[in-house]
Amino acid sequence: MPIKLDQAEKRLLYLFYVYGKAVSRKRIHELVYKLQTEYGVALGFTFAGQVPFSKQLDEKLEELVKKGYLKLIYSTGGGYLSLYRPYYKLSERGAKVAAKSDFSKTDKETIEKMVNSLRGAKEKGGTETAVQQ
Repeated sequence: MPIKLDQAEKRLLYLFYVYGKAVSRKRIHELVYKLQTEYGVALGFTFAGQVPFSKQLDEKLEELVKKGYLKLIYSTGGGYLSLYRPYYKLSERGAKVAAKSDFSKTDKETIEKMVNSLRGAKEKGGTETAVQQ
């Protein structure tokens, strides 16, 4: 029996799908924060801190890993305190769900718009913290 996903989970998976790369834990918090505050996509996460962090989002990511929609991978960091950095990557199962994009067309287009604007900024010399798949 398939596991039911809520609307926030479907949008998160679609964000990973469109982004197309593994995303660091810090970066996914930044992306979701930006998606909610600057692009108006209501995912229901509350953020705190100078560097946006959401305990709810962190828990949701863990759930998606447990359900098999995301993979948690580790990359070596640059220092002793960041020896291993967690990255999230869309699994094959997650990609199948994300490709269906079973939620509002407006939110789908908004997610694509945000990711495309980030890609444009990167091409113009912006920085990106995600690693290649």
